[in-house]
Amino acid sequence: MESLNISITNFEGPFDLLLHLLKVNKMQIQEIRISEITNQYLNYLHGMQELDLEIASEFLLMASTLLEIKSREMLPKHEEEVDEEELKEKLVLRIEEYEAFKKIAENLGELFNKDLFIFTKRAETIKQDEVPLEDLLSGVTMDSLYITYKSLMSRQKEKVNRSFIRTKTVEREEYKIEDKMEELERILLGNQRVNFSNLLLKMKSKAECIVFFLAILELSRNHRIKVSQNTVFSEIIIEKGE
Repeated sequence: MESLNISITNFEGPFDLLLHLLKVNKMQIQEIRISEITNQYLNYLHGMQELDLEIASEFLLMASTLLEIKSREMLPKHEEEVDEEELKEKLVLRIEEYEAFKKIAENLGELFNKDLFIFTKRAETIKQDEVPLEDLLSGVTMDSLYITYKSLMSRQKEKVNRSFIRTKTVEREEYKIEDKMEELERILLGNQRVNFSNLLLKMKSKAECIVFFLAILELSRNHRIKVSQNTVFSEIIIEKGE
């Protein structure tokens, strides 16, 4: 076999280098000759060492993998050992996956570069010679004006979004549990007992109902009011506490 002269170039990783070697040797990925590729791969690493370039750990890991597969091909086979074909198939699969992703990345890069050369023209005002008003209104009658106006109104109605809902800014209502606790206690000063449903009828919003309910729970926890209910879903009775 003729010696291969490899120029020291920047490869993105060991799989990028393997694809380069396969292309130079005109090999298909599925028909990779491990012995030849391993020797050329190691020559590339030796070239980097001679130029005092730092070799990434991933390149060394791939070198060890290639050497392992090559050594298994050269040594006698034993049934209890892992078949070198299995290691080779895994390597081939990973090279194929890398090649597929590399092609995708190249296609995306081409699309990105194409977008860089898309230019748009700025809007500009087209100047026209002024036409006298008499010439514009020449031949215009009331009937033609009416027809034009009616056509414009019809087109305008078609543009109207009838499902449009007017929005209204609602100011946030802030209620404090302490204030509702005092309010309930004032109500109970004039009444021995009140119905919970009657209290809710006086509330103006859902937020106020929630805060009022929390105030009832807090007063009940402190035994300042007593809450009772005869049966499930029946009226809730609120009375003064201890």
